[in-house]
Amino acid sequence: MQLQTNDAEERAVPSLADSFDRMVDAAQKVVGDEVSLLGVEVSSTVSDALQSGAMLLLGTALLAIGWVMVLMAAFEVLAPRVGTLRPLAGLAALNLVAGVVLLAVARRRLKGLGHG
Repeated sequence: MQLQTNDAEERAVPSLADSFDRMVDAAQKVVGDEVSLLGVEVSSTVSDALQSGAMLLLGTALLAIGWVMVLMAAFEVLAPRVGTLRPLAGLAALNLVAGVVLLAVARRRLKGLGHG
């Protein structure tokens, strides 16, 4: 049995085994392409995550430095008026209370994420 094309060239009809081999080869190529694409996507995602983590770390460090500078300025303003111990204790208490509250809220939210 011969197939005829528009060019009037005749080609042999592929056997069932040949068709199956071509189908398996095509499927293997598709799987290989998908694995390659997955590798590229994972690499891109890891790169983005590392870049975001570095920016988050740098931003946190700059925020901490700024907060310390604000506390130093507040101490410099308050110390001549009321002495050194009271402003220092007040600023320390303010930071401790704010830190404990933030940690408690974060812990509660993390517990909620684990159950939901």
